[in-house]
Amino acid sequence: MKYRLGVVALLVLSGCVHQPGAISAVPPTHNTVCDTLNILYKTDIQTIFRNNCYSCHGDATNNGGLNLEDSTSLKQYLQYGFRGDGIYGSKLYHCILHSPNALPMPPSYIIDTCSLMKIRHWLSLGGPM
Repeated sequence: MKYRLGVVALLVLSGCVHQPGAISAVPPTHNTVCDTLNILYKTDIQTIFRNNCYSCHGDATNNGGLNLEDSTSLKQYLQYGFRGDGIYGSKLYHCILHSPNALPMPPSYIIDTCSLMKIRHWLSLGGPM
């Protein structure tokens, strides 16, 4: 019996990794399948930006000189080579991932996993508008 409790405790504790200062992703609000193959800018990516970014980086605010509602401004952040790792080297991608040496955006949380996967796929297609 003691052995079983020890194994259970080990399994429970081994699944927990705490990194001081780490911000966890916001869990999805629904239990649907995340479709990352049929991505369209207007219906998928723009909705993610509207829900997570436009309050600070939209037409009305333009914080930090970045307006994600403006395709010219957005394309500047889609430029590759920011981190030298191919298509995922864009400033935008590293900011929303909260990567080291990138300004974490949004600053108080990480966008949900499904949205990150959609953005990653959209970027792999070249970020078509």
